[in-house]
Amino acid sequence: MKLNIEAICHKGMVRENNEDGISLGGLFLRDDSTEISVDTTTDGIFYLLVADGMGGHEKGEEASQFALEEINEQLTLHQVSPDRFEDDIRETARYISYKLNRSAADQGQTHPMGCTLTGVVWHYGKTWLLNAGDSRTYRFRNGILRQLTTDETERGITGDPNASKLLLNCFGGGTEGRIIVEDLNGKLLEGDKLLICSDGLSDMVSDELIETAIDDGASAKDLLRMACEAGGVDNISIILATVHS
Repeated sequence: MKLNIEAICHKGMVRENNEDGISLGGLFLRDDSTEISVDTTTDGIFYLLVADGMGGHEKGEEASQFALEEINEQLTLHQVSPDRFEDDIRETARYISYKLNRSAADQGQTHPMGCTLTGVVWHYGKTWLLNAGDSRTYRFRNGILRQLTTDETERGITGDPNASKLLLNCFGGGTEGRIIVEDLNGKLLEGDKLLICSDGLSDMVSDELIETAIDDGASAKDLLRMACEAGGVDNISIILATVHS
């Protein structure tokens, strides 16, 4: 499977620093952007991942970078077995969470560092969807944007959509590091687009507006501009990848 990829990681319009991170098969981005084309079958392993350092917690930028670097190390050193991918990646997630929590404890952090993570991994002929938290992976096909991940959040007890969001799962943050792993084999077709993003985009721009924009040919930079024009209150990470056979 071949991919044409646009990626951009931006601090937004309000935050002083950027706690997001993007990894494109090991290429780490923060406060940067790139466009690349890859063939996922060349080396047997490739991935598109976004990690969002948790706002309100200490050193979220360290958490997101560590999570992405640790997953890269496990995958590229071939420590994740093709026939045990789900079990091995879950064990990697638990290890990442343990290390983040341990580091936070050693530093005396009041609010332990943590991050969300989402994206797609191509691993020796199989395709996997990963998710922990409320960053999102979407598939765009024939004019329709479909969210493939499920937000692991809940609102205030009143159910008020404007109430603050409570994150139910992440890496670190005092949690055990649970990750959702789903089989995407056969579910990506020629012409599909993958949108992988932090909530700096999805909280600022509705799915309906994103869908219309992509249908009109929007780039990752166009989506970033939309999020910034809507307020840009959080860091914004966007990967937009077009699938070719």
